[in-house]
Amino acid sequence: MIVLAIVATALLVAAIGSELAVRGIKLQTGLGRVLVVWAGVYLPAVAALMISGVSPFSFTVFWGGAFLSWFGVRSHIESSILLRMLHLLRRGPMEQSALVAKYLTLCGQSARREELLRAGLAIENAGQLVVTDKGKNILAVVDKLK
Repeated sequence: MIVLAIVATALLVAAIGSELAVRGIKLQTGLGRVLVVWAGVYLPAVAALMISGVSPFSFTVFWGGAFLSWFGVRSHIESSILLRMLHLLRRGPMEQSALVAKYLTLCGQSARREELLRAGLAIENAGQLVVTDKGKNILAVVDKLK
C-alpha cells in the first residue's frame, strides 16, 4: 500500500509541478523545465521505493512511460484547435467570425512566430526568420524519428 501511495504522490507532484513550470508558455518551449521537474520528483521517489524493496529499473521504466503519456496528452490538449475554441467560448456565445478572429489573434501566424523567437528556435534577420542552431538540432532529431 505504501508503494502505491509513493507512486501516486510522485505522479501528482510531477504533473502539478509541470503545469506550474510551463505556465504561460508552450509545452515544447518549456520542455527543459518540465524535465527538471520530472527528474526532481523521480530521485526522491525512486529512493523511497528502493527502501520499500521496489526495483529501481522497474520504476525507471514506469516513470519514463508515465512521462511520455503525460507529455502526449498535455501536448495534444495544448495543440487542439477545437479545445482552444471551446475555451474561447466559455465566457459566452460569439459570432463565428468573432470566434475565428479571436482564435487567430491568440494562435495565428504572429503568435506562432513570437513563440519561435521566444523559444530561441529562430531569430529575425532583415525581416525574415532564420532557424537557430537550437532549432536545427531539434529538426535533426525529429528527422531521425520519422
